[in-house]
Amino acid sequence: MVDRPMPRSPSFRNNARLVLLATAGALVSFLAVQLLLRKSRDFAPDFLASVLLYGLTVLNLTLLLVLGFVLGRNLVRVLMERRRRVLGARFRMRLLLVFLLMAIAPSALLIAVGSDLIQQAIDRWFSVDVERILSSSQALGTALKESVADRSRVHARALARELAARGSLTPEKRASLRRLVEARARELRIDMVDVFVPEGELLAVMDPRLPPASDPGPSGETLADSALAGKEAETIVPSPLGDLVRVGVPVRDASGTVQGAVVVSTLLPGGVAAEAREVQERYTKFRKTEAVKEPIKALYVSIYLLAALLILFGAVWLSLYLARRITTPLRLVAEGAERIASGERGVRVDFPSSDDEFTALIASFNRMSERLARSEEEVDHTRAGLTRKNQELEERRRLMETVLETVGTGVVVVDAEGTVTAVNAAALRLLDLDPEGVGRPLEEALPGPGREELRELVHRLLSGRSPRQQREILVPARGRDRHLAVTVVPLPGPPGSPPGAVAVLDDLTPLMRAQKVAAWGEVARKLAHEIKNPLTPIQLSAQRIRKAHVKGAPDFEKVLAECTSAIVEEVEALKRPPT
Repeated sequence: MVDRPMPRSPSFRNNARLVLLATAGALVSFLAVQLLLRKSRDFAPDFLASVLLYGLTVLNLTLLLVLGFVLGRNLVRVLMERRRRVLGARFRMRLLLVFLLMAIAPSALLIAVGSDLIQQAIDRWFSVDVERILSSSQALGTALKESVADRSRVHARALARELAARGSLTPEKRASLRRLVEARARELRIDMVDVFVPEGELLAVMDPRLPPASDPGPSGETLADSALAGKEAETIVPSPLGDLVRVGVPVRDASGTVQGAVVVSTLLPGGVAAEAREVQERYTKFRKTEAVKEPIKALYVSIYLLAALLILFGAVWLSLYLARRITTPLRLVAEGAERIASGERGVRVDFPSSDDEFTALIASFNRMSERLARSEEEVDHTRAGLTRKNQELEERRRLMETVLETVGTGVVVVDAEGTVTAVNAAALRLLDLDPEGVGRPLEEALPGPGREELRELVHRLLSGRSPRQQREILVPARGRDRHLAVTVVPLPGPPGSPPGAVAVLDDLTPLMRAQKVAAWGEVARKLAHEIKNPLTPIQLSAQRIRKAHVKGAPDFEKVLAECTSAIVEEVEALKRPPT
């Protein structure tokens, strides 16, 4: 018994690993891109993010090349197997083409529709309208801040000129400075005013509506330093209530000397400030993200290409797997049949058990192989028995031939068609036949006159007119006649076929000669007693004539002539008178 389980080829396992690797890579790439885009609020395409995008693109391209190589290798292998006329290669090729045709259409549709949708979606994300809206929003926020800063600058300059004109920063007039600043702050609706002199902050006036938490801290001193240096300055300071737009201007006397500085602060409401900051941040991120628009498109397109290749590869793999499941049992059965045809016995094909027709086919083949092995063993036993029987029959045939060749009785064997099949040496001698007549029809094997009676006896038996024939015949042979006793009996043939005939020939010539000698001896004895009686020759001649007539001797006329002559002579002798 030969056990041959179906192995899993290394290429089959490698292909499965590559499919899993490519699928995992595609999923990782897709999920990574989705995660980056869903968190676009926090996503800024800096160096690390750009490297990640390009890395994912390279990964997808690498997987595309690997899958393309594996797919091409499988196709080339199937083509080579078909050229080499491997069993099942044509079926695998047809199944592969069917699956490829079924997979190409959805794959092409996936690439075309998916790529177009991604292109349109990304183009909409980075469309001119979106950019214009973000740019306008940013410009609006900037304009709002610049407007507040300009208004604060105008108020600061007006307050600085009034303080300089009145000399409110001189030591003798500083007592009335607070009342003047508070009055102007209420009049101009200024949220906060700080007045500085070179020695430090002189006073600070804040709108009572603002809580103390709105105090900007040391930013006013920075602006004051710039203003005391003769330069106008502005800044935006975030606070819990919003952004403070602060503008610092110098206070100059008539000679242009800087006597102090005025810092005017205007509070932007928290919501407006926050929205302005968010618009600014979004616009900045939009501009940075727009720089990687094409890599994102390429990444998505590569993902769709990878998905399409996965579909094609899956179709090829499934077709090869199904073809392998179908052709492997057939190949094993064909190989087993070839081994059986070459003479191997007990061939058994092992296949993984499953509930399908292929397992039933393998089981039927194994049962057939077992039965064939048992049948061959029985045939061997039968052949051995037949060989022994043939040897025994051959020995018997040789014995019979030896016996027939050594006995003096002639034997002639004729089949049902009237063909002489065997003649022994005695029959050849008795009938004076040619040995070449064996295998010829009876008329050709026993030609010439004198043998008609023998042929007639055989034909009568073969035709069924008589079951057994027996007669004495006279056959001329080698210049003299032979008296033969012929017995013709049926020779049984195969079942259902007519019988043949066997003719047995006994030579009676010596017996007839002995009888004739004995008869003449008796005649001589009687003549010795009755020599003087003239009627004795007449009586003997008459008896001889009667005997020849009864037996139907062929020399009857000769005997009749001799005997009548003797009778006439004896009668003439009786007529003569005695002397």
